[in-house]
Amino acid sequence: MDWLDDANGSIDFGYDGAASSKNRKPKKMQLKSEDKQLRATDRKVLQSTTRDLRRNEVAARWILSKHIDFVVRHNFQPNTGSKSLDNRLREFYNYAAKKEQFDISGRYDLNTFMRMLESSAVIDGDIYCVRQRGGYLQAIESDRIRQPTFLAERSGLAPANGSQESPLKNWVQGVKIDVTGRHKSYAVWKRAENNYEFEREVSAKKVISMGFWDRFDQTRGISPLAAVVDTIMDLNESYDYALAKAKVSQLFALSITRDAQFGLGDDEQDGDSDPTRTVSFDKGPQILDLDPGESANFLSTATPEANTQGFWKDMISMTLKSLNIPYSFWDESYTNFNGSRTALILYLRSCEKDRERQVAFRNEWFMWRLKVGILKGEIQLPASFEIDPKNWLWVPDGLQYWDTMKEANADLALIEGGLRTRTEIRRERYGDEWVDVATKLAEEKQMLEELGLAVAAPIPEEPMEEPQPEEQPEEQPEEQPQPEEPNNGE
Repeated sequence: MDWLDDANGSIDFGYDGAASSKNRKPKKMQLKSEDKQLRATDRKVLQSTTRDLRRNEVAARWILSKHIDFVVRHNFQPNTGSKSLDNRLREFYNYAAKKEQFDISGRYDLNTFMRMLESSAVIDGDIYCVRQRGGYLQAIESDRIRQPTFLAERSGLAPANGSQESPLKNWVQGVKIDVTGRHKSYAVWKRAENNYEFEREVSAKKVISMGFWDRFDQTRGISPLAAVVDTIMDLNESYDYALAKAKVSQLFALSITRDAQFGLGDDEQDGDSDPTRTVSFDKGPQILDLDPGESANFLSTATPEANTQGFWKDMISMTLKSLNIPYSFWDESYTNFNGSRTALILYLRSCEKDRERQVAFRNEWFMWRLKVGILKGEIQLPASFEIDPKNWLWVPDGLQYWDTMKEANADLALIEGGLRTRTEIRRERYGDEWVDVATKLAEEKQMLEELGLAVAAPIPEEPMEEPQPEEQPEEQPEEQPQPEEPNNGE
């Protein structure tokens, strides 16, 4: 009845993805939280590896830099509706963003700090910033948040029956959480010469965090590069091997073949044959006088081979996809203008979630910094002013025109058609406000009028002249034969 068993199996409507097969590796059988999947020891190995890739691997460093260029930079735009209040907020932001007022070490201004913050989040998975007295931020890198193992030592050994709860029960890799998973505090360690020493426990109320979380019950962030670490390492090793092979292929190696008179390893007999010839190129080019049946060829190979280069391309593409970067960014000649433009539009859409993370961090920092500024007397605001993100905007850095005239004319057509506003277009192209541009234009016009200088009018675009048909020469009327005059007998 084997045929009946086979028939029953063929109509089984289960999930093929859950079925095991001898043709592929076994399916995963464990369901754990991400913090259990990436334990503290494995996290240390992963962070150390990704940091080394940033130091030594060109592709990893380039995609990190390109990701930061598109995600990090945002322009602060007050949006209170009051010009004087907007100016006051802008002046305070420019003051608070300076390195002397922003970073606890006094080395990094806001823009530089945020670039390094995003870089650390991508490489390590998460990073934490402690709000210090005076309005400063102090960055705590991911590896300095560690499990406070000394708590178990202080409490002594647990009873044999296990009735005493472990003091580390609510701690997950250096983060203390409550029953809902909310962060309560962080165990911060400092780096010693060969190990770590406990420094302090910081309340989560003083910390602004940034990282990559994929699951609801995940406590620590995990780098998006974790999926391509092996790929980047294999790519780097492949480059080294190909380079070594290319160096060897540059050496002259000459192969001379001829018809054998003796077996392999036989001695020459009676001097009937010439001794084995050795050719050296140490003294420059050589002329070989070959006997009939002999040939000489240089040993060479195409390095790297076309198949190898194609495989490298696929590996680089997979590496770029870890941060949603299109391959055309890496190789500008890969596609045409339309393909590059389409890839850019799709990439900007994928950047939105990362930009939202940046905006959330900046909002939390600026609201806290405004409160500190009021207490320190650095800024005075009306009593009715509400410290809320609705009173300002973070506009991402604009992406300027590719084909200036065509795209500018298209934007003007959209404005005239009521499909877009000047503010939207100005933010998209330059990352600033159209109102500020209009104000500046009015100031320039007034100054020119006061100086008695003529304001240059825009040059109208001349319409293209339609080709005129060639003028045909006018046809001359045929001469009609004149009647002969009568002869009067002359």
